[in-house]
Amino acid sequence: MQLSEIVFNATRTEGVLRRLFHAVPFSGGPASWVAIVSFFFVAYAFTWSLHGLIIRYRLPLRQSSKPHAQVLYFLGLCGPLVAALVSAFMFYGQTGVIDLLSGSLIWNISWVWYVLAIAPIGIIYVLSVFLNGLWQKNRVTLFKKPPKSVLVLALSQVWVVVAEEFGWRGFALPYLQGLFGWLLGTLVLGILWALWHLPMFFAPGSNQYGSSFPKYAYALTVWSFFMAMLYYQTNGSVLICMIFHAAANLWGLTLNVSEKAERIAMLLYLPVLFVALALLPWWV
Repeated sequence: MQLSEIVFNATRTEGVLRRLFHAVPFSGGPASWVAIVSFFFVAYAFTWSLHGLIIRYRLPLRQSSKPHAQVLYFLGLCGPLVAALVSAFMFYGQTGVIDLLSGSLIWNISWVWYVLAIAPIGIIYVLSVFLNGLWQKNRVTLFKKPPKSVLVLALSQVWVVVAEEFGWRGFALPYLQGLFGWLLGTLVLGILWALWHLPMFFAPGSNQYGSSFPKYAYALTVWSFFMAMLYYQTNGSVLICMIFHAAANLWGLTLNVSEKAERIAMLLYLPVLFVALALLPWWV
């Protein structure tokens, strides 16, 4: 084997390893309007088609004896994942898919980012419950009734974050950042992420049913900025964003946050937003 061939193979191997262990957005090419529009179109079409069936046929989400709605719900969550894989391959080929999936392998980061991924939303919810109890002079009940299966609850969140985060943070965030910059790109993603959940506001038995969409959109936009900050500070770790998303959902599902306590939480989100804005690059 000639020296030039050895150098070529070594360079090629190094490039593959770099893409596997470090997020390298746009290594397949510059950010494309067509790619990001295609991503959102597929994500919305896939999810809204399946979740729309739940609404159209009034399928009960909470009835374990009739699991049709649950199947449609969890399959529908895969819209961002399907859209990301299709868009990455169509517009950037194998390199785009490698870039997309590589973010889940970035785990060797400071413990500080793991704490920041897990703790903030839990602290906000706990404080809001206690502050609401003091204000109302009521006995504080911190936790909801325990679920029948903690394992099923945890596994369902693994499904949720894998189905969503490869799309939102793995694909959409770096491409929107390339088109609009960090601040505007993150804002756009937060709004579109919230709108993607819209069918569940019309599905009885869902977590969103009967709640305020503006408050929900505000919360998800704050989450979007905080996850963008985590993504940026960890060199593109989609894994840390998955941990934040799962932890935030689990805090909400296990802590007894009433409607009045939720209003306090909305105010407590502001410091989280300020931290995210302070640690994001304003100039990029």
